[in-house]
Amino acid sequence: MRNFTIAAVAAAGLALGAVQSASAADIARPVYKAAPVIAAFNWSGFYIGGNVGYGWGQGEFDNFGGLSWNQDGFFAGGQIGWNWQAPGSQWVWGVEVDSQWANMKDDATFAGGGAVVNLFSDLNYFGTARLRLGYAAWDRAMFYVTGGLAWGSNEVGASAAFGPALVGSLTASSTHVGWTAGAGVEWALLDNWSAKVEYLYLDLGNEAYFGGVGAGGFDVDLTAHTVKVGLNYRFGYSKNPVVAKY
Repeated sequence: MRNFTIAAVAAAGLALGAVQSASAADIARPVYKAAPVIAAFNWSGFYIGGNVGYGWGQGEFDNFGGLSWNQDGFFAGGQIGWNWQAPGSQWVWGVEVDSQWANMKDDATFAGGGAVVNLFSDLNYFGTARLRLGYAAWDRAMFYVTGGLAWGSNEVGASAAFGPALVGSLTASSTHVGWTAGAGVEWALLDNWSAKVEYLYLDLGNEAYFGGVGAGGFDVDLTAHTVKVGLNYRFGYSKNPVVAKY
């Protein structure tokens, strides 16, 4: 009986020591938790939107002593485009085409010897087709540069009067083709909606009116600066899973 009691006590002591050792090991061992997965905004996808803006620029006759004028006004239109952003990358590649109905014009009046001459120039439409390179500096803000092809329709006209009598008037339109470059910033307001502010410089080149200088007409150079705000709706919204870093 005495031997049995001693054996029981020894067994209990060993068991208690094992439990304490296991508890100490559990406390000392670090516990690793899986890193949370954070959904990061991704700019990839097709989008469509509208915009309004203000433009100002200069026109110049190649003849008539280099006569120039400043034309400005508002415009409104729409754009369609496509972006691609690789998962885990902050660089965004894209292409965009826009079309604008404009009212950027200027007029001048010259008087002398009883005669009055009125001249005007009106850029009533322009559009661009551009590449875009953006950098998503924050999750939902992207800065970008852009450049490409630009075109526009401009109308010029003149009228002359001698006293109360109108001597004559004429108008002509021409389509200018040139280039554009600029920059902007775009914010993702909601999952499918984004807003942007954009500046573009347009060099619409030289075009002939009334047959050009050799045919008794004249050539016009056009340049313009534009600032616009726009709103885009993006199709196929998605988020890329990104593992948080510690």
